[in-house]
Parts: sequence; C-alpha cells; structure tokens
Amino acid sequence: MSDRRDHLGDIVVMGSLVLDRKYFSAGTHTSAAGRRTQAVWSVERHHGGVGRNVAVNLARLGARPTFVGLSGFGPDAAALEDELTRLGVRLQVLRTADGVGRFDVTLDGLRRQIASRIALPDPAAATALRGPALDTRVARARAVVAEGGLSEELLARTSRQARRHGTLMCCMPTRQTDFGPRAHLLPLYDVLLLNAGEARQLLGRAGTPTEQAARLRHLGPRTVVVTSGAAGAAVASAEYDGILFLPAEHGTCADDTGAGDALASAFVLALSTGASPRAALAQGLRAARVTIACRQSTCRAVSAAGALKAR
Repeated sequence: MSDRRDHLGDIVVMGSLVLDRKYFSAGTHTSAAGRRTQAVWSVERHHGGVGRNVAVNLARLGARPTFVGLSGFGPDAAALEDELTRLGVRLQVLRTADGVGRFDVTLDGLRRQIASRIALPDPAAATALRGPALDTRVARARAVVAEGGLSEELLARTSRQARRHGTLMCCMPTRQTDFGPRAHLLPLYDVLLLNAGEARQLLGRAGTPTEQAARLRHLGPRTVVVTSGAAGAAVASAEYDGILFLPAEHGTCADDTGAGDALASAFVLALSTGASPRAALAQGLRAARVTIACRQSTCRAVSAAGALKAR
C-alpha cells in the first residue's frame, strides 16, 4: 500500500461538468389595460454537475481533489475548468463534443426545486479515462467519490483498484432515470450517499430514511447515508448495531440546489480522515446548512466553517 501521510486530503472525484440554468419567479406583470396578469421569470446561469460541485466543496474544505471526467471544447467548458483550476482542483479530463451537460431547474418562490431537466453526455465515452494515470491517482488517494451514472466498466475497475490500495470507494447515485437503479453495482462501494427518493428506486419500495439505510447497508456498502431534506439524514454503518438519525440544522432556505453534494463532500472528507460516521454526518449536515443559506449550488462560506476543514 502506498504511504499517504502527505496526502491526507487527496480525493478523486469522478463525475460530470454541467452548466446550470435556474428559472425562478421574479414577480408578476399586469398589462397596461389591467386586464391580464402573468408571471415574470428570471434566469440565472451557474456552474454545476455533481462531480464539479463535490470537487469545489472539497477544495474549499481544505482537501486536494482531482476531478476526473468528460469536458468539452467551447467557452462553457473552459470556464468550468478554469474555476476548478483556480480553486486548486487537479484535472484529468477527456474532451468530447458534448462533454458538458445541461441542467435546467425551476424554483418556487422560496427557491426550492419544483421541476428539473438534465442532459448529460453518454457515459460510455468516459470509459477511455481508465488506465495507468487514473489507477495511480486512486492508489494515492484517501477516497474516491464517483457518480453512479458513469460507465459500469469504469466504476468496476476503479473499485478494484481502490480496494487493492485501501482507498475508500464512495458512490452518489445519478442518472437512475436513464439507466435504472443499478442495484447490482452496490457491492462495488464502501460508502453510498443518496436521498430518500433515490433509495426508494434502488430498493423498489418506500420506507423511512432509517429503514432505507438499513436495507441498503445489507446490499453491499459498509456505510450508507440517506438524506431526507429539511428533516435530516440517517446513517447505517458496520460500526454500529443500530441506525443513527440526525436532524438537519434549522435556518432560512435561499436555494436548496447542491445541498446534498455539500453534505456528501464534508461526510466523505471527515470519514476518510478518521471521523466516526456520526461525526462525519454532523459535519455533512453543517455543510448542507451553509449551502442552503446561499444562492449558489456551492457556497464560499463552507470554507469558513472551521470544524469542516481537513486536518
């Protein structure tokens, strides 16, 4: 096993780069004659993607992430990569014509998601990222955080390499609508982080977050976190006999986009550097709270939460 004493914050993030467009109500407009009133919508453009969000959060929390995934050739791709590079995120990208995804989300008056639509590149294109360069990164890292909607071949090879070198393999399910729940891949992961809706798809049945975490834990992963929005999150771990549920921290909601990504980032960083699952979840919920209070899917204020810093 490689010596990681000088690489405690090294985390490989395998996922997507996405351009987000947020549509939200900016009020109403009444015609000059006063006979017709209609909603007025405003649009914001932001950088997004689960992989990008996690990499940005990890960098702000003091880790040394490497983003591995597809990118493109145009100005959107260049801007996404420049942002990551400025934050200290290392890049291993493969450029394709449609390498940057598009995510359109509609927010209600409280800026909570009410509808969304996403278009992402073919995950098979990212299979070519596997090879000696990625193997070396995984061998040196404390953890890998992978989107579950990536190429199955790429996920399987990365999992084998991670376990060969004692690297924590973590998954955040994505693209279940496109490829199904992929429950057969659960044994590849040490840690599974998902929301209650994603858990329901994987299990094929409803249940409380604690019930879902317990059931998923017995399907392969050693640690499972199931989030439940403003209620909080449950964690099931091989370290505990029971299931822990921690309530979310209270506060105003400016925009809940990216809260789950923030929770996952802080949880994985804490867990990979020695925290207990309970302590890691508490840090994850704090990162989510900071993000919800911000109108960006990744919030600069996360870096100011001293307890979340990589030690």
